This record gives sequence, structure tokens and C-alpha cells, in this order.
Amino acid sequence: MRQARFWAYLSAFCLLALPLFAGTSTNELKLGSDNAEFGSDASLALTLTTTDEVQGLVAAFDWDGSLGTGSGLDYGAAIADADSMFMRVEDDYMVLAAIMDIDGSAPDSIGPGSDLEIATVRIQCANAEGTSAVVFRDNLYASANGGPLQDNVVVVDGFSIGGGEGLTLTEGSFSCVASVPNFRISDAGGADDGGQCCAQVLMKNEAPVEAYQVSVCHPGDLSLASISLGAAATAQGADFSTEEISATGGVLGVVIDLVQPLTNNMIPAGADNHIATYCYNFSADGTYALTFCDNVLGDPLKENLQVAGGLSINPELQDGSITCETPPVVPGEQEFACGSRVQDEDGNPGPIEATIGTQTEVCFYVKSPEDNESGHAQFDHIQGFSMAVTYCSAVAATEWLDIEGTIVESVGAEFVSIQVDNDENDGDGRELIIGVLVDASPPFDGQSIPPLPEFQRVGCVPFTVANDPALCDTCCAITFTDGVNGRGKVPTKNLISVENVSRSPQLNNCEICIVDVETFCRGDCNFSQMGSMCVDIADAASVVSYLFLPGTWKFQPPCLDACDCNDDGRIDLSDAVCILQYLFQFGAAPPAPGPGWDPDTASELPLGPDPTEDKLDCASATNCG
Repeated sequence: MRQARFWAYLSAFCLLALPLFAGTSTNELKLGSDNAEFGSDASLALTLTTTDEVQGLVAAFDWDGSLGTGSGLDYGAAIADADSMFMRVEDDYMVLAAIMDIDGSAPDSIGPGSDLEIATVRIQCANAEGTSAVVFRDNLYASANGGPLQDNVVVVDGFSIGGGEGLTLTEGSFSCVASVPNFRISDAGGADDGGQCCAQVLMKNEAPVEAYQVSVCHPGDLSLASISLGAAATAQGADFSTEEISATGGVLGVVIDLVQPLTNNMIPAGADNHIATYCYNFSADGTYALTFCDNVLGDPLKENLQVAGGLSINPELQDGSITCETPPVVPGEQEFACGSRVQDEDGNPGPIEATIGTQTEVCFYVKSPEDNESGHAQFDHIQGFSMAVTYCSAVAATEWLDIEGTIVESVGAEFVSIQVDNDENDGDGRELIIGVLVDASPPFDGQSIPPLPEFQRVGCVPFTVANDPALCDTCCAITFTDGVNGRGKVPTKNLISVENVSRSPQLNNCEICIVDVETFCRGDCNFSQMGSMCVDIADAASVVSYLFLPGTWKFQPPCLDACDCNDDGRIDLSDAVCILQYLFQFGAAPPAPGPGWDPDTASELPLGPDPTEDKLDCASATNCG
């Protein structure tokens, strides 16, 4: 629209360009100077210094076309609100015209000021070294083919001021120099949805590149998760790539055209060709130094190089840094949590208590509040998730996930996996990984977990507490931890899959607190504690002896609760009958904690506290006293 209006007023503007005014005011059009490498743009500032209210202007200038070609004119802030603007960009000259007001609306002029930004002149350097002046030219170039030739002028009070009549014209220059091939590290910034931070390796190459090798070292606070090809290599369909990842860095080797049919593909010359992406796991937010390292990594040792014309070139190396920041968690979004099977009145998982030498369970939960906001993807329907957990050496997890009665069972999740690594000597502690994908088998019908406004249990895992009295009155942290690999090599993160993308949930850790409570095996009246065979005929005899034998023949139970086979809160002859029926007449097993309690997950000693309140005690059965 601005260009169209300009044509309507161009003839009148040309009349204003007549030398009718000269005064004591100061006006200057000035071109700046810049240096650029072959193939890159030199950027020259076109500025105005004036003590007047300038209503319009024309600038026409040229340079040595053998050193550079006109690339573009970018309007500056001083004329951004002009009612009409026109520019002409040719190989070796440019013309710029601006009229501030043609419709009577503000602004109607450029106010007084120094070095006001009129435009940025961009000239692309040819592959030749040298310097060219950029010179204002009067009556030499038209603003359009067939149009009138233009002078350099500014318009003040409706009168044109030209060179030699009150307008100073200060020429500029640009210089072109040969580029130096280099690699540089660019921070991609922050962290992705998976919690990793990534850096790009950019390449400057004067000639087309047939292959390259990148070697980057990182500090110990980072862990290199992956190296991938950059856009410049994938755009050319690189035929070969290989990565070597170690604890201190990683090497990427790439050949663009290696296999038949050989099409002579190469990465074209350029200043910022993206050739590699390095992504890192991090444990703390911060800025970390990344360095190119020659002859340090790989077997055999590798160096940074690019291959052009069949020859290896060692580029100039510009180290960089990467800023890793954990994505903020928005309250009310998805959450993971762990705790006991019991949830409190607010729906949060309850605390976990256990005693030494016994088994407890840790249950895992997910929350995904409903999102009805329109205009964006709906992130409340969960396609799947992965949980990655670490825990202390005081407990050992069982590789079994109880999903009975959970949301995972309810939706019929087609892939449910658990992996446990209880080896604390493998360098990464004890780990547990859970993976769930709802729709994993044909026919794929988009099944998902519906919105969950409150925590819903996804499964419970049995944990065995070491039989060590030193653990009493301590707590073992169960921590959601990104980057654990279980028994494999693939790092796993805590993620929720929604709308085919991964999102990081809020993580709510828990702990197993080890307490001193009375534990026993129900029916084990003589307190033999003989593992899964804790109840035998001697226990029936012990009940009878306690009830009926006199004097020194009378048995004194160390744990009255253990003698209460039927858990009715008292010791009588029915408990002896309970034991005998269980052992010899296919009777029911003694109630928990008895020898038949949870046989699929029972520990070596099926011990536990009394789940029912009664007057009986088990004073001799404390673990820590």
C-alpha cells in the first residue's frame, strides 16, 4: 500500500527536489562502513542527522560491483511510519525514497536528531578481496525503470535541500576478506520437553564439504545423551554417520555421499551450516562450558575436520557454552507421585512404614487434570508414560508390578513393563523403571487414559527392607530421577505422552520409613520363625501347653499375638483347632500376617505387624529393641 501511494505523489516529490531552499540548518545523509567475508553480507547504516523537521528524503548511491552485489535495504526506525516508501536494489546501486505524510495524519516529519536510522544497506561480498567506497550519486539513477533520475535530497518546509545546498553527503565503504573455515558451538537454549539441554555445532565453509568430523568435550556435571546430524547434513541425505559417546564427550563422523548411486552431494558453502546437535542430561540448572577437543576422544583418537575437494581441513574452533534450565512446572498440570496404597482425604498417597527384614510396597500414582481450554491441544488424555525411580541401598525392589484395581488395568493398557536394577555397584545406584503404553497393539484405535482430577494408582511394587537393626528410625528416599537406565543402556526420563509429544510432569517423591513395631507370623505360637513354614504341629502343642499344662510344663508364649491363630483377640482352644485344621484338614490359612499371606509376594520370613487392634501384645517381637 505504501508503494502504491508513493507512485501517486512521486512527480510532486520530484518537483520538491528542485534547489529552492538553502539555510543555516544542518542536514547530513551518511553511509557507514563494514567488513564481511566472501559470500556474506556487509551491513552499512544509512543515517540522517538534522536540526530540522524533515518531511521526506531521497538517497541514491553506488559501489564497485566487482566486489559485491546489492542484497537488500532494510527500513530503519526513522522512516518506519512514513506514508509512502520506495526502494530499488540493483547489483551495484540502490535508490531509497520516503515521504512521511501524504494523508494529513501524524507523523508528518522526521524530527531533529543525530544519526537517525533511515535504513540498513546490505551488500553481499563476492569471492574477491578488496575495499569499495559506497558513494552518493546525483542525477544518475532512477527510482524505477524509465523514471526520472533522482538527486540526493531532504525535504524541509516543502523545499528540497540537495548536496552543496545545505545537505552534507558522507560516503561509506565495505571490505571483503577471505573467510576462515570454522566450527562453532551455539547454545540452543534452555531445555526440551524431555529435560535435556542441546547445543548446535555450526560450520563455516568456503567450499562445498564432502565429509566432516566433530569432537566436543563436556564437564563432569553433564552427561551426553545423544549426538544427531544437523540440518545441513540431513538436507543433503548424508549416506553415513557414526557416533562415539563417552563420559567426557562425543565424536560425530559424517560422509555425505558414500554409497551408490554416487550423486556428488555436498554441503554447500555457507557461514552457519548446522552440522550436529549434542544433547545433554543435567542434574542442576546452570551454564556449562563446551569445548572442541582434538585427539582426546575416540578410538583411534579423533580431531575436528572438514573435507573439501578431497582434502582434510582443520577449521578454526570457537568453543561455546550451554545453558541448562529445568522447564518450569505449571501448577495443575500432570503429576507423578508415590506412597502407600492408602490415600488421604485429599487424595494424596499416604506415608510408607516398614520394619527391618520385612516387606512393604511402594505404589505409584498419576494425575492429569481436565483441560477444556479451547484453541490448543488437549493434554489431559494420556497415551502412555514412563517413570524412572532411584532408591537407597537399604531396600531392594521386586520386579513385579501389581496393577489390580488401578487405572492402568481399567483402561486395558496393552503394554506394561517394569525393570528393576538392585545392583548398587554398577555405578548408577538402585533403579526402577515403569513403562506404560495404552494403545500398543492393532487395531490402533487411539485408546488413552481419560482426565484424572485426582491421583490414581498405576501400580504397586514390593520392596524388601534389609534385616539390619542400624536402619531403625531411618527413612529411605524413593526419588523420581531422570536419566536412569535400569539394567540396560537407554536413559529413561519421567515423561507423559499426550498428543504424540512428551511432557514433563511435576514429580512428588516419597520415602520408606523404617520403624520398630511388633512383627510376627500368625499361628507361630512357639515363635520358631521358620520362614514360609513358620506354622507347624508344635505351635498347636504350644497353645495347649499354655492353656492347660501346670507348673514348669506350662509354655510361656513370647508373642501372644502369634498364638491367636484365628485373630479373635484372645487365646483359647479354638486357636489350637485353627492350627490343626490349617495343617491337616485343608482349613483356611491364619489371617495376616500368616503363612498364607500374599504368597505371590511374600518375603523369606512372612512377618508383619498385627493389622487388627486387640489386647494381645508381642513384646518379644520387636526388631530394633
